[in-house]
Formats: sequence, C-alpha cells, structure tokens
Amino acid sequence: MKRALLINPWIYDFKAYDFFLKPLGLLYLASYLRQHNFEIFFIDCLDRNHPLVLKNFKIKKDEYGRGKFPYTFIEKPEIYKNVKRRYKCYGMPKEILLEILEGIKEPDYIFITSVMTYWYLGTFEIIKLLRERYKAKIILGGIYPTLYYEHAQKYANADLVIKGRAEEELYKYIDNLKKKDFFDLPYPAYDLYHHLDYVCLLTSIGCLYRCPYCAVNYLTKGFRVRKAEEVLKEIKYYAEKLKVKNIVFYDDALLLNPEFKKLLKLIIEEKLDLNFHTPNGLHPRYVDEEISYLMKKANFKSIYLSLETIDEEWQEKLGNKVKTEEFLKAYNNLIDAGFLPEEIEVYLLIGLPNQDLATIKRSIQFLLPLKVKIHLAEYSPIPFTLMGDSFSFLTEPLLTNNTIFPCLKEEEKRKLEELKSWFHQISKNNQFD
Repeated sequence: MKRALLINPWIYDFKAYDFFLKPLGLLYLASYLRQHNFEIFFIDCLDRNHPLVLKNFKIKKDEYGRGKFPYTFIEKPEIYKNVKRRYKCYGMPKEILLEILEGIKEPDYIFITSVMTYWYLGTFEIIKLLRERYKAKIILGGIYPTLYYEHAQKYANADLVIKGRAEEELYKYIDNLKKKDFFDLPYPAYDLYHHLDYVCLLTSIGCLYRCPYCAVNYLTKGFRVRKAEEVLKEIKYYAEKLKVKNIVFYDDALLLNPEFKKLLKLIIEEKLDLNFHTPNGLHPRYVDEEISYLMKKANFKSIYLSLETIDEEWQEKLGNKVKTEEFLKAYNNLIDAGFLPEEIEVYLLIGLPNQDLATIKRSIQFLLPLKVKIHLAEYSPIPFTLMGDSFSFLTEPLLTNNTIFPCLKEEEKRKLEELKSWFHQISKNNQFD
C-alpha cells in the first residue's frame, strides 16, 4: 500500500482569521487517494483544534467555531518593507509540526495545497522543511499554482506542479490512479480531523457570472450542480457520523443552483438540528420570499449578501449582478421571514482601481439605518480576470495581497485608510462588527 502525506500549509500574511476555513480540495484529494488504496497521513497546519495546539494555546472561538489562529512573528519579505504592519506565520508553530511528523512513516508521495496566491511563502517553507526530512516526491496543487503555474514551477522546488483539479490530472503522473469526475468523488475526508466545529461543502461548482475581478471561471469551467438528495445525504453523514452542528456552503453561486430550494425543503422535512452558513455571499437578486422563508425555517445562522456598492456606474462595471432596489427587496424578504437585521451581513467592495471613495462612503451610509453588519471586502487583483490582467505587477504573487492595496497610488491608499478608520469608529459606536 502506498503512503501519502497531505499538508495544508501555514499562512504567511499580515492578517488571517478562521472564517470557516478548511482545505476542501485537499480533503477531496485525501478521499480520492484512499479510494485508490493509499494510506493517508494528514496535517492541517491551520487546525486550531489539534490536541497539540490546544495543549499549548488558549484557543478562543465563537459559537460556530470561528476565531483567531495562533501565530508567530516572522521577517517581512523585502517587497513589503514599507508596509507598517507586522508579518506573521499563522497556524501551529514549527515545533508542533515537527512533533507530528515524528509519528509519520516515510511517505511515497507528499501532496501540498496552496490557496491564496500571496500565501505562497508559507507553502515554500513547508516544502523546504519536508525536503530536509523525506525523500518522497512532492506534488503541489491548489489555487496558487493554477493561477501562477510558471511561478510555482520555477520557485516552489516541487517535483510536480498540478494546474487545475487533482482528480482530473493526477492519473497522468501516478500509476493506478483513475481520472475522476468531481461529482463521482467520495465525501471530503473530514474524519481525518481530531475535532470539527464545522464542515464545508459544495452543492455546485463554477459560476454563471463573469465578474471582472473573479477567477472562478478560469479555475472551474462551466456551472454544474448536484442533486438535492445527494447533498442531503452528505449533510446527514456529517451530522450523524461526525457529530457536526455547523454546515457551511462553499458555493460561489449558491442561489443559482436550481436544486437549492428543493434541498432546503428536504432539510426542513428531516428536522435536522443544524446551523447553516453562507460566507461566500449570496446574490441578492435571487433572495426571494420563498428562499428567505426556507432559509429561516432550515435554521440558517450566517446570511451574507454581496451588495458591493450602491453606485450604479460601478454596479454596471462589476457585472450588473445586483441593483440597489434588488438588494433592498432581498433585505426586506429576509426581515419578513424572521431574520433580525444583525443576522444579515453585507459585503461592500473597496480598493478598486479608480474607485471614488465617496461612493464607498455613500454605500456605508446607505446600509447604516438597516442595522446590518457591514464588511469591507478589500479588492485583490487576480490574474486571468478582466480587471487583474491590466496590471503588469501581477507577475509577483505577493503583490496581489489586498492588505497593501497594490492598485492604488500612495495618496489613494492614505485616503482609503482614513475612510476605513472612520468606518470602524462608526461601527464601534453602532455596535457593528
């Protein structure tokens, strides 16, 4: 039997938070490899519930399992030298990782995922550490190597870099693996965790929209949905076998799934005592009266809406996904269904190139009387997107980090930081997050 070590690496960044963060692709890969008779060893460096982490840190979490990662300060890369923030390694300390590795036999293959493009330094450090310890072939996959394939090939020091979906590519390089369709994969291998506060799942892959800032359509071709009955089986498996209470939908376009209303009705019929969450943001246009009622009845706890802006010109530039009146209708539908205003959270997009700060302020002021929780989502330029491809600096993934607002001039950055400070002050005064 072949042995595989799968690792979700540290985050190297200025900020990070466990906001329903799980390496879903890596967990699917684990179940795929097990199906092909691999012995699996799994390490999530961001696992805040690992016994060795709990032994060494006082981990705080909210009622749904979200919270801060442990971290250590590290030296900033030269490219960030002018950023007036501390750079950190988020996740379990190196000493804990090494202790875990002591109990793992020499693997035949090491699989490492890498998510955000500007987190790659943490991935490189993991690869370096494993190179010193094992002789196994190291295979790198995930969003970073898919968007920055040549960069990863040149600098990651991996034996193989996978571009795209592992279940569709690995069979070309590893004997006895078979190509699999995503919908034929077994459930993600969440049983590899010691304890789970939540699990994340997909009812669909891809998206019908073509937002100019988003790379989903490059990462996943088309839009495909799962049958409601199949998703229900997966939810019941997590509830009954893994005793999980919080189910998180990772879909990019959850409400575009024609099976979703049926799924909600099935959840209600089954009387499942679970909490449901939608962190990726729902399209307000599709939050009708029935959806609102069904989500409330099914016990949805985290409702996130993607408004982005109330400025009509920018709404058109961003894909014309939502009009302000459609957002208001969605809000009213949710309130009428029984959701409290503070249970509704709204994303506004900031830091866009040539975005007038006055439009951001107007959007915030528009939302304040509604008593919703406002989240300022900072734009990150991404290659293979309409907006991102116009920036020459995208050859360096570290410059896609939204913390540094790479698309803005220094004066624009200063004014945006002032606006953020104003927002945080009024949020505090109004008891918003």
